[in-house]
Amino acid sequence: MTTLQLRLLPLESNEIDLADDEDNVRGLVVLDAHDRRVGEVDDIVVDDVERRGRLLVVASGGVLGLGSRRHLVPVEAVAHVSDHVRLHHMDEEVLAADEYDPTLRDAVDFAPVYDYYGCMPFWQAGHRSTYFHDRRS
Repeated sequence: MTTLQLRLLPLESNEIDLADDEDNVRGLVVLDAHDRRVGEVDDIVVDDVERRGRLLVVASGGVLGLGSRRHLVPVEAVAHVSDHVRLHHMDEEVLAADEYDPTLRDAVDFAPVYDYYGCMPFWQAGHRSTYFHDRRS
């Protein structure tokens, strides 16, 4: 599968639903590998074939959503999901990533996001990472 064969859509666009409602982690606090707060899951970018969340939109900073910065994090970078989302990465890594502008979603090349976090994109042959929903407890 290549990115040309699928579309990645934000869940908030209401153009797509998740295949499993339990995958909806929007609003959960995001912690880094040392339990430091990074932000919270603002949205989920979903593929239109399997209807799985592929990237989390993590919002940080700001007050009541105003002035917050958004960063994409591949679900492969998620270590654990419970009443929060814990990442394999440090808060500094997430906050240093390029900001995500949801209004430019058609122009986003998602491959560099996966590369930044050292994750194989789900559309590449040989991708075997467990889905983040499987890391719930």
